[in-house]
Amino acid sequence: MASNTNVPPFDYDMVDLSEDDKVAAQKHLNEHGVRGIEGFLAERLDAWRKCPLNIAITGDSGAGKSTLINTLRNLRAEDEGAAKVGVIETTRIVQSYSHPSYPNLIFYDLPGVGTLEFKKSTYFEQVNLSRYDFFLIISRTRFTENDLWLANEIKKIGKRFFFIRSNIDQDLYNEKIDHPKNYNETLILERIRDNCLTHIRTVDDNANIFLISGRINYTSRFDFPNMCSALLRDYPGLKRHAMILAMSTNCKDVIRAKVDILRSQTWVAAAVSAAVATPPIPGLSVMFDFSLTVGFVLFYKKQLGLDDESLARIAQIHHIPVYVIQDELQKILPAHFFTAVPEFVVSLVKKQAVGTATEEVLRYVPYVGSVICATVSFSIILSVLRNLLNVMEKAALALIDIVAERSISDDEDDDELI
Repeated sequence: MASNTNVPPFDYDMVDLSEDDKVAAQKHLNEHGVRGIEGFLAERLDAWRKCPLNIAITGDSGAGKSTLINTLRNLRAEDEGAAKVGVIETTRIVQSYSHPSYPNLIFYDLPGVGTLEFKKSTYFEQVNLSRYDFFLIISRTRFTENDLWLANEIKKIGKRFFFIRSNIDQDLYNEKIDHPKNYNETLILERIRDNCLTHIRTVDDNANIFLISGRINYTSRFDFPNMCSALLRDYPGLKRHAMILAMSTNCKDVIRAKVDILRSQTWVAAAVSAAVATPPIPGLSVMFDFSLTVGFVLFYKKQLGLDDESLARIAQIHHIPVYVIQDELQKILPAHFFTAVPEFVVSLVKKQAVGTATEEVLRYVPYVGSVICATVSFSIILSVLRNLLNVMEKAALALIDIVAERSISDDEDDDELI
């Protein structure tokens, strides 16, 4: 059954489809009706997984490249697949490290420029500079002439880069040891920042510097959250989408960006679930793909760091008892969200009134067809997923606060030992 082709214009901007995909979706409906539309939409949901992201990290030996690569991949030095960390330079070739959960995101450890093996004259060809989407230029002390030269060359080919000043935690610790009476963290960080900017703005007047510790238990401290937020900006279309969904949930801006994307996809998820509706499960009169909807909720949990594996890892890394995390999160989400997702989804569907406004549902007719939009299940699943994401966002942000408080507490414990 073909859908009505005389559909009035709608607000396309609120739908997460490219112009080409909008045309393709409407063409599919015009030619085939709703038959097969769930396959088209499902493919759209997973398109980001096929989008390659290549981030290069370069700097001198001992700058903390491997530590940062591990942290961005949510790994510690002793974890399987982690980049080797040590005082001896091990990067004599370009080494690549995929994100363990999202293999489309790849970090490249590049040898520093200006060594006997990697001279300026041949550096571009040796590291294949054009293959990378983004560059992080990292230094432990001050940025060298070679670092600035590389930044200028990256700028010439139209690529983006950040300057990263690493090992800030160790610098502050040394200051506490050497000058305990006059120690002032804010002033020290300002001094380091100003010193770095003096050098790097000879290359770019608008260049910025991020002061970080690359260690995984410091992701809520210093400029690490700002660095992650900046990494999400300015990527074109699907690459930005993929970057956001592939990043670990180590700062609030990443969480908010993830929720924005997931929320923009809820209509797609609801349409797929309604299009492949199965007979109602016991206790429900609504026809929808139950296992598929449970799968969406599990995906949201993983994306926002609320799944069991992520929570256990956070507890281990930050030395927080798991029950403490669970108690705090269960102030926001019910216990069966964590222990029994299928039952949790059933309870949500039972409670959800068919409250989505008609004019809101009609906005999706050009993309999924009037037949699917007219179903009760589309309206209910759309509302369930949107409302759930709002609550999950609140929980994920609360988790960041828990980790940040523990990080500050650990710093204060260190002070007492000095």
